Order: sequence, then C-alpha cells, then structure tokens
Amino acid sequence: MKNRRKFKILLLIIGCAILFALVYKVGPSTIYHHLSILKWKILLLLFPYMLVFALDTMGWKYSFTKIKISFKDLFLIRLAGESVNWIVPSANLAGEPMKAYFLKKHNVSMVDGMTSVVISKTILMISQIIFVMIGVVFFLYKLNVSGTRLISSIAIILLGVPVIMFIIFIQKHGLFAFLLKLLRMLRIRIRYIEEREERLMELDKNIYQFYSHNKKKAFYSFVYCFLGWMAGLIEVFLILYLLDIPVDTVSAYIIESLSTAARGVTSFIPGSIGGQEGGIIAIFVSMKLSASIALTFGILKRLRELIWTGAGLFVLSKLEWAIAESSPKE
Repeated sequence: MKNRRKFKILLLIIGCAILFALVYKVGPSTIYHHLSILKWKILLLLFPYMLVFALDTMGWKYSFTKIKISFKDLFLIRLAGESVNWIVPSANLAGEPMKAYFLKKHNVSMVDGMTSVVISKTILMISQIIFVMIGVVFFLYKLNVSGTRLISSIAIILLGVPVIMFIIFIQKHGLFAFLLKLLRMLRIRIRYIEEREERLMELDKNIYQFYSHNKKKAFYSFVYCFLGWMAGLIEVFLILYLLDIPVDTVSAYIIESLSTAARGVTSFIPGSIGGQEGGIIAIFVSMKLSASIALTFGILKRLRELIWTGAGLFVLSKLEWAIAESSPKE
C-alpha cells in the first residue's frame, strides 16, 4: 500500500515536471498574454461543461430500471463521484462506488445503485470509443492521408468495434463472474472480493436483466452519453473563439475527441497532469496550430476542471454530512 502511494506521488511529480517543462518551452509570457486577453470572459468557460454534465447525468438516469430518482439528486451525486474520479488516478473508477453509496439515502440498495453505475459507466465508455474513432477518421482526412495508408489506418481504427462487442458480451454474460474466474486462474485471492461473491453474482444478474429487458433505455442512455461528448465541442469553439483562433467543426471535433483520448491514456497520472497538456499540444501542432495556443487551451480546460472539482468536493462533503446526520436517527 505504501509502495503504491509512493508510486502515485512519483507519477504526480513527473506529471508536474512535464507540465512545467512545457510551460517553459512555450514561454510563460506568451501564455500570460493569451490568458490576459480573456479577463472576465474566462467565467464563460464554466457553462459549456454544465451541458456536458447534464447530458451524461441523463445517460445515467436511463440506466435505472424501476427506481425513480430526481435529475437534481442524480446530478449532485454524480458531481460528487466525478470529483473523486478527477483527482484519484484510477482510470476514472474511484468515484463510482461512492455514487452507489450516496444513492442509499434515496432508498436505492447498494446492489441496484452499483448496477446503474456499472451500466452507465460502460455505456459512457462505449460512446467515448465511438466518439474517438470518428475523431481519428476526421484526423486522417484532415492530414490528407489516402490510398493504402488510409485503408490500413481505418482498419486499425475499426479494432474498436470488437472491443465494444467484447465489453457488451462480458457484461451480458457476467462481468464480475469473469473477473473472479480470471483472478482464480491467476491464483490471485482478494479477500474483500471473495467475501462479496454472492452480491457480485447478484450484480451480474441485474446487469444481464437490464440489457435483456431494457434495450430502449440502454439506447437512450447511449444517445445522451454520445451527445455529452458532442457537447464538448462547444467548449472548444468558445475557447478558440475567445483566443481569436477560428476553427471549423471537423477541427473542433478532432481536438475534443483526441483530447479525451489523451486524458484517458494518461489517467494513471493523478489528474492526468502533464499528459493531458502534452497530448493537446501534439494534436494542435499536427493541425498546424501554435503550441502556445494549445497550452493556453489546456490550461483553460484545467482551470474549468479545478473549479468543477472544487464544486464536486463541496457537494461530496454535504452529502457525507447528510448521511452522517441521518444514520443515528435510523
């Protein structure tokens, strides 16, 4: 445990070092000049993500079966859980059990809560894979890749399809049963998981029933999640418009889709610090946009992220306090 903590701290230090190196190379004065142009307009950047978050919350809402819970409560619970995902290096999974835990206050059992969380996270991940795949195709088009290279590149991109099919297959046939079987094959015993095998099997059953009897809900959940990724384009347009860098829709799609991919790939670093910014610079430079604009863009996204994380941690403390107060009464 101590070694893991030390490793995470080391990754954080490396990430910060990469970020500082990028700032130094681009030039702090150049970045400051870009940021000083915006002034109070920076506050406008908080609003596009509100739409993204609302659409993703609607995607989660459709992952419930018979249970009804208000959009407002789901929005706040998701905000609290995502704030943990943003700061804990766990491939955006650390905050998911927390969402199920806070659903208990709304008379949702832990198993039902985790069922909705697993389903919504899976659908969100599938929609992201498709979103990124389309972005890579646009990127190849933008680079004027043609002929044999284009065909081979698209063939590689289409590998995402069997990945999606595998994810759906595993979930329909028992995700946790598969993981338990895999751990036992590797002779890895985790006491916490072993003791909860019965509840995990119940969770698998609930997930299977959802996909078998709620295909329309699963489709609506996917649509809202995909629209959430698409809504991220508004933030790209707004940031670059405020920086006086006009871009077309295809370019905005490429920037947003590949930026999310860069963050996902570097999610093992706390907050993807350094990795996300490095990925954004690589995307901008390949599209013949300046590195200084790219880093300013990355810093502005980071600023928005910090404010939303702060809001999420505030909501998290409020939810924990509400549960702590209700526990003695119960």
